[in-house]
Amino acid sequence: MVDAQLKEKIRGVLRRTIFNDPADVIDVSEGDDADDLHLVVISRKLEGRRLRERTDLIWDELQRDLTPEEWGRISLTIGMSPDQVNGASLQDIKSR
Repeated sequence: MVDAQLKEKIRGVLRRTIFNDPADVIDVSEGDDADDLHLVVISRKLEGRRLRERTDLIWDELQRDLTPEEWGRISLTIGMSPDQVNGASLQDIKSR
């Protein structure tokens, strides 16, 4: 089981930096392996960006503020704009 403190630290890093709009969604949940984390970010700041750009935007912040052991626990990262979500639930997004 992943430490709740690490989940909150990841959320905090992203909230303090780029994804600080109240409408931004940052979901950190346990992955398929109990030691892994899945990260979903939904934000207008990701609109119009290619997949690589969205991923780099998220990971630049994580790698700057987390230790390699901490960010190494993240096994899935999804960054989407609200338009891309199109009414899907977080569970739907993770299973795509």
